Amino acid sequence: METTNTMLKIPIQFFAEDPDGTAPTGAASDPGNAPAPEPQGTEPKPAEPAPAPHSDKTFSQAEVDKMIAARLERERKKAEAEKEEALKLQKMNAEQKAEYAAKKREEELVAREKAIQEKELKYTALGILEENSLPSSLVDCLNLSSADSCNASIEALKKAWPEAVKAAVNDALRSNKPPAYGGGNKETDPFLAEFGL
Repeated sequence: METTNTMLKIPIQFFAEDPDGTAPTGAASDPGNAPAPEPQGTEPKPAEPAPAPHSDKTFSQAEVDKMIAARLERERKKAEAEKEEALKLQKMNAEQKAEYAAKKREEELVAREKAIQEKELKYTALGILEENSLPSSLVDCLNLSSADSCNASIEALKKAWPEAVKAAVNDALRSNKPPAYGGGNKETDPFLAEFGL
């Protein structure tokens, strides 16, 4: 009597979890929700790679080279400035170094204070523009160096904006060109041309 050793081939993927993470596959899973197992003796299908995010912007080699060159130039200038700073500090004695560091900190504080002041003025100006029914995009046209200059530029905008809007409306109304597909434009209207009108 001859005995043959027959082995049942079961894909390992059969016991793995569902790739969607919804339910595990195998004997313990609900047969109503489980996907049909692949026939025995076949290789499991490899998972499809996720599509790469698509960007509409493409760069030519010349554009890439230009961006890299600009970046390298900025880094070179930064390194040179740091090297000059280190040389300056080497030549100074302890008292001069302390004085230089204090001066540098003061300049940084003044720059930060100015930036904060400009942000506060911009926020206030946005509120004033909104109160006067002016577009918020006009805030970029304001002089935000001081409160007085900001107020003066807002007052100038209050006077100039209505005049500019009125002039634009009058210009649009004075136009002799009828709107496309209007009653006075029959020869260029494709709909009316089909009817011979």
